[in-house]
Amino acid sequence: MDEFTGPMRADYGHTAVTIAGSWGPFNLIQKVGEGSFGQVYRAFDTQLEREVALKLLLPRGLAEENEVEALLREARAIARVRHNNVVSVYGVDRHHGRVGFWSDFVQGKTLSTLLAAQGPFGPVEVAHIGIDLCRAVGAVHAAGLLHRDIKTGNIMREEGGRILLMDFGLTQKRGADQGLSGTPVYMAPELLAGHPATVETDIYALGVVLFHLLTDKFPVGGAGLDAVRAAHEAGSRRALLDIRPDLPEALARVVETAAHPNPATRYTTAGQMISALSNAMGFGQSSVGESGAQIPKRSRSRVWVLALIALALAFAFPPVRHWVLPFTITTAPPPSVREDYSRARDLLEHYYRPKALETAIPLFQRVVDRDPQFAPAWADLGRANFMQFWQLRDNHYKEPARNATLRAIALKPELASAHVTLGMLYTETGQNDLATQELSDALNLDSRNPEVYSALGALHYLQGRTNDAEQSFRKSVELSPDNWRLANEFGYYYLNVGKFELAAEQFQMAVNLASDNPRALNNLGYSYWRLCRLLEARVSLEQAIRLEPGVSRYVNLGHVLQDQGNYLEAAQMYQRATELDRFSYLAWGLLAPMYARMGKSPAQVRETYLKAISLAEELRKQRKRPGLLADLGGFYAAVGNEPQSAPLLRQAAALAPEDPAVLYEAAVGFEALHHRDEALKWLEQALARGYCPAAVERDPAISLLRTDKRYGAIINAVSRTLP
Repeated sequence: MDEFTGPMRADYGHTAVTIAGSWGPFNLIQKVGEGSFGQVYRAFDTQLEREVALKLLLPRGLAEENEVEALLREARAIARVRHNNVVSVYGVDRHHGRVGFWSDFVQGKTLSTLLAAQGPFGPVEVAHIGIDLCRAVGAVHAAGLLHRDIKTGNIMREEGGRILLMDFGLTQKRGADQGLSGTPVYMAPELLAGHPATVETDIYALGVVLFHLLTDKFPVGGAGLDAVRAAHEAGSRRALLDIRPDLPEALARVVETAAHPNPATRYTTAGQMISALSNAMGFGQSSVGESGAQIPKRSRSRVWVLALIALALAFAFPPVRHWVLPFTITTAPPPSVREDYSRARDLLEHYYRPKALETAIPLFQRVVDRDPQFAPAWADLGRANFMQFWQLRDNHYKEPARNATLRAIALKPELASAHVTLGMLYTETGQNDLATQELSDALNLDSRNPEVYSALGALHYLQGRTNDAEQSFRKSVELSPDNWRLANEFGYYYLNVGKFELAAEQFQMAVNLASDNPRALNNLGYSYWRLCRLLEARVSLEQAIRLEPGVSRYVNLGHVLQDQGNYLEAAQMYQRATELDRFSYLAWGLLAPMYARMGKSPAQVRETYLKAISLAEELRKQRKRPGLLADLGGFYAAVGNEPQSAPLLRQAAALAPEDPAVLYEAAVGFEALHHRDEALKWLEQALARGYCPAAVERDPAISLLRTDKRYGAIINAVSRTLP
């Protein structure tokens, strides 16, 4: 049996230890539980201003890797299950050498504490507990997981009566055999015989929980694993009605069926067990969903009321065409709030317009200040902050984006758009595991959400899964063909893999859908430049600049002018880019060779390169994208710093072997370092993947390389393959 099981008890029925201290942004209030590997605290989240349960590994210097992985596995498992009867997890992090995660702080007591204090439960109470518990377990199974440690000590009754399943330390994916783990008296006999965990073994544990609550005993007793195994083998089982003859026979049959030693006799789903408990106690028929959850008859009228409210709101708030998803709320906000919210959503939808996001963010903030329970507004506030972080690379927007989105999920866990935003944020910050989890949650909530597929495409591309990325992007535009942003994202993907014609097609679609969109026009111009269609590129880029001047638009127009041989005008474009953003490493790096061609002093040229290097290195601390590494490697090569340049160029090419722009940068860099053989190797690969031969022919940076006879052979070979 695996020695580490992960559970750390958090029974708030025990006396908590008041402490003082902090962990990251959390103020520790009380220690409420402790195990051999960690501690549970009642803590205050200073960012969202709420109490949470904080689970931390014990301080051991640097925590053992298997302990860290176990804690992360538990947090991820809880995060995959969104259900009212499962404790929600909000985040995981490392501070002060300790790894931990935080979740709902629940005021209540575990069922084991209540059982010890008051003795066996009554049959009606146990049936209601069983139904709620089955709903939670059904949600776990619907998420593709097995809990593997269902017992009274891991189930809490909140002060308001809600039943909550906790402690996912042993949870695993269905079909993944992770060895024998659990609490022996709750373990099915087939587990003790060496068979893997299944849905039926979780059902067995459910039956044992109900048996234990009704009797304060177990169907099969024993002190320790070997004793329980021996009792199973000897057939030493207690009958429920022998201990509690007062119980309704129908209820006893449900419990005995769930805890039957033969897995084929047990219920095959938690939903079946819900129906059996409801029928046994005369609670009435109910509808069982895929996750085993029910809607009792007494609740159906409320569901119809909510449906009517949602229908009315569909007319009050016209559907948004782009990436802010539909939603349902239970009460309509005041007219003034609706007006602010509608205006802010329109700005978010058309975020490419000047000052759109700067205006939308305070509007969304005003909405949530006046209606703090309005989950969709929190989600949109998170998205608006994320979009600012994404386009400006300003870290000041990162935490507001995360915090607002987490607030939305806390209020409305089924809000798929919030999970998409978190997934995109984690993707952009290199937290791919968390991104995968959030996007998986979003897909489970809304399998036809085009935004999820677009975000998955970006994540898959960064993971090197180009086939999956293309399929995801294609699915997104098929689901929402009138969404300019999805076409734009698909175009980005095609640019990154060197399919410039396909990129131009997607960007043209985006322009057709939003002709006043300078971003789409800029991207279309960039793709035309990559195709050596310089006149079309210039027209598109100049149109984008007329709509809204921007750093990338001036840089791209500078590229076009440079390729046309207009070095003075190109330098002017790069100079304007630096005036708009003095931290644009690329604008400074492109300005430096223009200074050289205009006859500026070598000292000024070198100083400009060094400024670009300094800015790029600062950005490299935040993200290590292939394009950035290639640019930085090229700058180092230009100033003769081979020890810094060569590894960066090789790393960039290794990370983006399909991106012709990165491969060409490697060729130029190695030519500057006087490594002709390697320069020719990367040049050949760049051309083979679609880099424009005409651009190579007129690039002064490789004028000497073009005198090499091997260059002619490479160009001729490429020319023969062109249509």
